[in-house]
Amino acid sequence: MDEQLRTERDAIATLGLLARTHFLFDRPIPARTGAPPTHFAGLNVHCCVIDNTDGEVLAVGRNSIHADENPLQHAEQVVVRAAHERLRRKRPRGAGVTVEDYYRSSLFMAKGGQLGDFLRVGCSLYNAFDPCAMCACTLLIAYMKRIAYIIPDKKYDGFYEETKKKFFSSRESVRESVALSGADSALVCGVRQLHTDLLARVQELVAGGTDLINVLDQSEPLLARGAQLLQSTTEKDLVTTDDDRTRNARTLADFKRACNLPAPAE
Repeated sequence: MDEQLRTERDAIATLGLLARTHFLFDRPIPARTGAPPTHFAGLNVHCCVIDNTDGEVLAVGRNSIHADENPLQHAEQVVVRAAHERLRRKRPRGAGVTVEDYYRSSLFMAKGGQLGDFLRVGCSLYNAFDPCAMCACTLLIAYMKRIAYIIPDKKYDGFYEETKKKFFSSRESVRESVALSGADSALVCGVRQLHTDLLARVQELVAGGTDLINVLDQSEPLLARGAQLLQSTTEKDLVTTDDDRTRNARTLADFKRACNLPAPAE
């Protein structure tokens, strides 16, 4: 049951981020010879935070380093701040609860180190890419329960774990690739194939000299596939049951809303 919940939610989140990148695609601006492309808003990197307790997409945002003229405006930084404000309204600090206990147990984090704990309590952050060093530290400091990325980055592989071990060893948190192999529903199979094709495209582009962070600039057909899959997916395609199904149905509906798509049918 836990693996099924994780796989289905990861599939929905993967589609949601790729679809949002498609609909809000920031076409690269040609740069001078020898320089990497730039963008109007920022890099084509989107991110979201999901409340594991009920499946709500608390915040979804994008890299906006160019629009804001601020090198700190990575997608993770944008959505963590927005999600924090939403959670303060959704789960306000109770009387007698210290601020420290509040953010250690009631916002992004909750106790528990089993698989189900990373899926049903606290919050999960999903990102198109493996978080950079700055964002990995931010997510540790913010007590983010689970971090899942679509595209791995060898440059930062192991940084989160090493930093956590050295400075934040008490954190019951995890960073991992989206898990798309724990179920074989039509939805998951479709997303798994899309993910496989995307990683093959990434490998091809990087081998040809494209900076990893810019690979989605040249992956529009795959982003469009993600948008089409999200648009065609309804609650009837979910194989989870009971409360887990309710969680994932909400995540699906929230992503469709974030992409201005019709809500999934009952």
